[in-house]
Amino acid sequence: MILFTRAIVLCTALFLFTFTDVAVAGDSLPDRDKRLGLTLSGGGARGLAHVGVLHVIDSLGIQIDYISGTSMGSIVGGMYAAGYSAREIEQFALAMNWEAMLSRRTDLSYIHPVWRESYKQYIIELPIEERKIQISTGAIEGQQMWNTLNELFFHVYDISDFSQLDIPFACVATDVENGEAIVMKGGNLVTAIRASMAIPSVFTVVERDGYKLIDGGVVNNFPVKVAKDMGADYVIGVNVSQGLRPAEELRTPIDIIYQMGFFSDARSLAENRKVTDLYIEPQLEEYNAASFINTAEIIEQGKRAARAALEDLAALYPAGGGRSDAGREAQREQFQLVVDSIAFEGLNNVRPWFAKNTLNISPGDTIRSSNLTRAVNRLFATNNFDRVLYRIQVCEETNRVILLLEVAEKPFVRLSGAMHFNSFTGVGLIPRIVTNKFFIYNTHAEASFFLGEQPAYRTKLTYFTSDLRDSWFQWINRGQRLTFPLYDNFELFSEYKQSYFRSEVTYNRLLGNNGYYSLGTAFYYQSLAPNIRSPITIEGRHRSFEAIASWNHHSLDKNVFPEKGQRIQMRGTFFFNQHPSFSTISLAGEDVSLEDLDIYIRNFFQAKVSWESYVPIRERLTQILHFQLGYNFKYKQGFINSFNVGGTHAFLENQITFAGLNEYGLIGESALVGALGYQYSFRRNIYLSALANAAVFDFKFGEPENISSDNFVFGGGVTLGYDGMLGPVGLTFSFSPQTGDVIGYINLGWAL
Repeated sequence: MILFTRAIVLCTALFLFTFTDVAVAGDSLPDRDKRLGLTLSGGGARGLAHVGVLHVIDSLGIQIDYISGTSMGSIVGGMYAAGYSAREIEQFALAMNWEAMLSRRTDLSYIHPVWRESYKQYIIELPIEERKIQISTGAIEGQQMWNTLNELFFHVYDISDFSQLDIPFACVATDVENGEAIVMKGGNLVTAIRASMAIPSVFTVVERDGYKLIDGGVVNNFPVKVAKDMGADYVIGVNVSQGLRPAEELRTPIDIIYQMGFFSDARSLAENRKVTDLYIEPQLEEYNAASFINTAEIIEQGKRAARAALEDLAALYPAGGGRSDAGREAQREQFQLVVDSIAFEGLNNVRPWFAKNTLNISPGDTIRSSNLTRAVNRLFATNNFDRVLYRIQVCEETNRVILLLEVAEKPFVRLSGAMHFNSFTGVGLIPRIVTNKFFIYNTHAEASFFLGEQPAYRTKLTYFTSDLRDSWFQWINRGQRLTFPLYDNFELFSEYKQSYFRSEVTYNRLLGNNGYYSLGTAFYYQSLAPNIRSPITIEGRHRSFEAIASWNHHSLDKNVFPEKGQRIQMRGTFFFNQHPSFSTISLAGEDVSLEDLDIYIRNFFQAKVSWESYVPIRERLTQILHFQLGYNFKYKQGFINSFNVGGTHAFLENQITFAGLNEYGLIGESALVGALGYQYSFRRNIYLSALANAAVFDFKFGEPENISSDNFVFGGGVTLGYDGMLGPVGLTFSFSPQTGDVIGYINLGWAL
């Protein structure tokens, strides 16, 4: 019966082999009593082809005795060694947001609402320690990668000898001190895999066992000899790096960094290939190290390459062998532990009580991997840490576990930098200095500047009343010099220079995880001077005090090109104690008073509401709804403190966005705008959106007879957007039938 079964398998293999590509194979096949090894190389996204090879291995029931891997090969190989089947690894690879895992961002839902709007809007961040700027060993710490690896290997937390995994495993990293390969066969599995894939200059180095480690691919990207040393008599080697590549194939920064970092490995590749018994090389020329968007195609190429070697693989089939993943997935999902105690390592400036309270896990709690990931993200999102890791140890006395949190604190003072350009303000650089401890604990301070044609600055001081951070006082100062237009019936008739300063003090209180309310007061000052003379001229200064009440809600998944969530801002402001001081007020060259121009400076109340909703209605397709209302009660102040309607990005005081009009396209005491649009994601970071909007302006509540066709305006726009390293990039073309003009608008980065 066994001979018959083997004959059927071999015949099937020969049949399939006839219709597949041919791969290189070794000269001889192992005897049944010899040990079988599997080596998986590094290669970034190309390494996902390993998953396809594992599919064929699983389908044939081949038992692997040893696994060695580097970089992406260490992730795939480590998962397989820890009990995951090829099917499960493929599900993980297809569902994973690789861009998010390999980025320096965390989920916005973990960020405190007061900082959520401005999270990660700066291109570069440099810590200051001992009055010196410190340069990081890599661009990305990879907190989300740490979290993902910890979740994947949570069920083998107690294994420190990798030979005790389902399949003995080893991975390779590089010692940055001497360039030697470090083979890791024990210790913390997550740290070993993270070190193995620390791409030079992209990810920070990993400190482990006294070494500072980077990607093993630098010196040994295809560690076949490691599998031999582990005890393998016959090694299947899957290589996706294909050595050094021609210059014309280096199309992305990651490609170039890979090429520079792996010069030394080019020599070891030939040596390792010589001792490979069955060599499999998927055809991946059209993909690069960053092609995670092509995960499904890359996995399929791995399957094709393995099928091309099907005759040799089928000959390795042992009677009754193979892996069954029945029940394994459910066991891992239900795997849980009971906490005996919690300890922190690396807390020097951050209070232990604050860290424990933010973690929100107590002795006696039952935890799963998902609980720990959420807890770690909460701690990381406080912006006090560069890295938050956890290790789990068994407490033999209680049969529970000790949760060890290893943190790397951020220096309290940091410099940040960004750039911004849009068609209204022009180009500028935005430096920022921020500290998490402004003289006293729980006090956050920052100062930002826009250095460009229309300069601006902002300072912010935030004091949390307790470590719970559920209430805080905030003092914000903003200043700006800009030139803005005035339109009459959509025709430009004047232009003004404005210097603006505003100082606001508020008390704030959290409302749930996504919102907070504010109560406070403010003072503002502005000076106005005409840049283009017009029949009506006002020149001078104006200052006023304000009483403020507001509510803010932010549940968007991203600040740029969001695909789900809401952003709601409701604000009521009472303007009082106003003091105008205008040196020039003229009409057609004749001096007049403000009253002659029907302008009356007196106390009034202003209400402003903005509600945005993003609803995914289909894969890659998002529906956009946007409602805006601005209304001044008992107001007759001309363009002083009025609403300006126009522009596609809100960054000006009292601005209501409207596709089809430029900034200040309309100025009035009231405006109501409704918009409906759709956004389509071509890839994870390329977007196309279309928006139609309508507005009614200069209306009064309770006076519908004053509303006519002259109070309505319609418009729409199309935007092609890209979420890149420099921030969001958007090219918008909009149109309004009232103006008859097509407006082109460019935005790069974030406004101050």
